[in-house]
Amino acid sequence: MGATACRATTSRPSSSSSALHRVGPILGRFFWVGLTSFGAARWTSLEATFVRTGLLREQDFMRDLAIAQTLPGAAVVNLAALCGMRLGGVRLAFAATALILLPGLIAIVAALAWLSTSEPWVARLFHGILIGAVGVASAAFWRGASRLGGWFAPLIAAATFLLIAAGLPMFLVVLGVGAVGVARYRWSAQTLP
Repeated sequence: MGATACRATTSRPSSSSSALHRVGPILGRFFWVGLTSFGAARWTSLEATFVRTGLLREQDFMRDLAIAQTLPGAAVVNLAALCGMRLGGVRLAFAATALILLPGLIAIVAALAWLSTSEPWVARLFHGILIGAVGVASAAFWRGASRLGGWFAPLIAAATFLLIAAGLPMFLVVLGVGAVGVARYRWSAQTLP
C-alpha cells in the first residue's frame, strides 16, 4: 500500500506545472483583448472574455469596473489588473496589465516610426478610426446604461455626460455626482454594482 501511494504522488504534475497550464490560457486571453479591442470600449472585450465564459462572476466584474473607473489612470489598465488579481493574484495582475498594453504600445511605436501624419491618407485613416471609436464607445456606454435601475441613476449619468461635455473639469463633476449620490442614497442600503 505504501508503494502505491508513493507512485500516485510522484505521477502527478508539479503544482508549478499545473499552475502554468491554468494561467497560460488566461494570459493568452488578456493578450487577445489587448490585440483586438480599441478605445474606451475595451472593458466590453474583457467582459466578453472573462464573464461570458464563466471565469469571473458578472457581479464581481461590474464591481471591479466601477472601482477601475474611479481610480486614476486608464480604466482598462485598472480593470485588467483587478481581473488579474481575481484570476490569479498579484503576478497575474502585472502580467495581464502588460499583455493588454503591449499590442497598443507596439502599434504606436510602429505608427510613429513609419507613418507621417502630414500624408492625406494617414489623416483619413485616423479620422475613420476616430469615427469607429466613437461608435464602439457609444455601444459600450449603451450596454452599461442598460444595467442602471430606476430613474435616478440614468438621470445622474446623463447630467454627468452633459456637464463634462459642457467643459466642466471631469474631476469636479465626478466629485459633485458622488456627493449627490451619497445624499440620495444615504439612508438606503446599497452595495457596489
